[in-house]
Amino acid sequence: MPEEKNRKRILILGGGFAGVKCARTLTKYLSANEYEIVLFNRENHMVFHPLLAEVASAAVQPKDVAAPLRQLLHGVKCRTEDVLSIDIQNKRVEYEGYDGKRRQMDYDQVVISCGNTANLALIPGMDDHAFALKTVGDALALQAHIMEMLEKAEVCEDALKKKFYLSFIVVGGGFSGVEVAGEINDLVRKSRKFFSTIEEKDITVSIVHSGEHILPEVSLSLRTFAEKKMQKTGVSMVLKAMAAAATPDGVILKDGTVMEAATVVCTIGTTTLPVINRLDLPKERGRLKTEADMSLPGFPHTWAIGDCAAIINAEDGKLCPPVAQFAERQGTQVALNVIRRLKGEPTKPFSFKMMGAMCSIGGRSAIAEIVGLRISGFPAWFVWRGVYLMKLPSFSQQIKVGLEWMCDLVFPRTLAHMKADRSRRVSRAYHPTGDYIFHEGDPATEFYVIQQGQVEVVKGSIAADGEEILAILGPGDFFGEGALIDSGARSASIRARSNVEVTVLGRNVFTQISSCLAPLRDAVAKAMKRRTNIWKNLPEAKEILETIPLSCLIEPMTHPPLKPADPVETAIELINIHKLDFICVVNDNEQLVGIVSRSDLFRAIELAVQDRSLRVCVRDIMVPEPIYISENESTSLALSTMREHGLKKLPVVESRDYPVLKGAVRVENILDNLVKLWLAGELLVATKSAHKS
Repeated sequence: MPEEKNRKRILILGGGFAGVKCARTLTKYLSANEYEIVLFNRENHMVFHPLLAEVASAAVQPKDVAAPLRQLLHGVKCRTEDVLSIDIQNKRVEYEGYDGKRRQMDYDQVVISCGNTANLALIPGMDDHAFALKTVGDALALQAHIMEMLEKAEVCEDALKKKFYLSFIVVGGGFSGVEVAGEINDLVRKSRKFFSTIEEKDITVSIVHSGEHILPEVSLSLRTFAEKKMQKTGVSMVLKAMAAAATPDGVILKDGTVMEAATVVCTIGTTTLPVINRLDLPKERGRLKTEADMSLPGFPHTWAIGDCAAIINAEDGKLCPPVAQFAERQGTQVALNVIRRLKGEPTKPFSFKMMGAMCSIGGRSAIAEIVGLRISGFPAWFVWRGVYLMKLPSFSQQIKVGLEWMCDLVFPRTLAHMKADRSRRVSRAYHPTGDYIFHEGDPATEFYVIQQGQVEVVKGSIAADGEEILAILGPGDFFGEGALIDSGARSASIRARSNVEVTVLGRNVFTQISSCLAPLRDAVAKAMKRRTNIWKNLPEAKEILETIPLSCLIEPMTHPPLKPADPVETAIELINIHKLDFICVVNDNEQLVGIVSRSDLFRAIELAVQDRSLRVCVRDIMVPEPIYISENESTSLALSTMREHGLKKLPVVESRDYPVLKGAVRVENILDNLVKLWLAGELLVATKSAHKS
């Protein structure tokens, strides 16, 4: 074989349907003596995405839908390093090597087929509380979670909690959403016979879809059949509805409806990978625009296919849909075009007529449209399995999956799952306004750090003798440490004052970090000391503060507030002239949106050093979502909040829902009024005692 340097190099970035088909076609027609074909893919296997729902429902083993690339692509050099950037001008890619160092590789031709990735962050809380279904790992995590919910429901003595554990919501009514909803429904209902306390009426599987019908990709008759068939097997449809947020308790819809469920699966929301975003090239909805032959405009040595490419189909003049059958044909045709270009021959435009569409809907039923023929029910399900069996990339996979499907017809699915230690975890959680993160008396298992939004510490309840708000916490604050350290129950409730995102540390993670990280240990100790109930030994002081309306203590600001677009020079001047600790920032509606303190001014210097041409504005350095109090809240709450945050002055707004800036309260003004009323009360008591004597 000639030296490596004498061979031309073709890079393929991505090992999905398109990339694998491209690599196979290139090795078929190009000599290994003349061309080196290198495929980069983060994982060492190709995932057969259409069967991920069956992995989640334990109908298929995970390894059988993951084809090892080295065994699949003979004559191709497979690498699992991450490609960081593509220098199209100089025909070079940069990647992260095995040792974490950046390395470069030159090429003669490159085919970009890296696909896209799930982006659950499009809906608040979905990234924190919903399962995606893009990788084998996603499917395994969902499978283990479903099994865990069945186990919890079996021993749960609370009927409402049991229904919660057995409620499953799938967001998205396309192919992926319908298939996973059908598989979950099959798994849970067929497994019920192995659980003595779970009844049919306890199980709820729902699809939330924005359209009037599920499966918009197929004809109306097949959509209607799918809906009726799935409803008959126990899957409910929530149509013309959109998810607005996900929480630990389920999904909140746009109209405010709350759907409670312990399991949420999100099949909508994708985004392009960073390596595509970094390319300064024409894009359509994040996908690279290509010429008719799938090369990038102006770069005949660069090609894009699959989900990351916006390719016009010469067959109908429309944009190619991101589905497997198009990706495979693009992989084959782009390989042939690469070969034509290497030989100096004219390339051909991409053209393909879609063969049809198929979707499993559970209960050994499916729908299919194949070359104009529409079928449904068991025949469609049989065809669906047969077609996908033949499409599996390797013969060994076809045999293994075929045997598993045969066993699935006779034997029940396995209910075994690996139970992870949930106390050793770091995660994120989203809670909408008014949601309780935990209640007073709950067992302590987690430590929380606020990333966005505010919470309030609540003692008691409205149903009992009334509740009392002890303090307000905001971004950067933490809570939940006291009960963890004391190994007791929660001494107060924590309720979201606004939409809030928190980082959650399990008990063991918190213990390990706090024991070895001195700053965190000291901060926790100080917080515990600071959060002792200051009114416990001074109930008279709290009673006096409750008689002082906060509105009587509000003082107007001695300076005009800032706007986010104001130059930072204005903030510096105001803080200097008025000798301020901080200055408020309001929007066009005069609502409080941030504050700028003295320490924040250093951020302006850092930004200017990074880019001298940058015009630094107030929005670039302000602290968003500042701690404030509304004028209808208590003076005692204002004082305890100021104590919690070490504030001398606290902004006051009109109300939580309408945070128009009204002014501020000073700690010395509150204490002055407290002392005067206290002394007046003591004097009155003494005078009455003297008169009696």
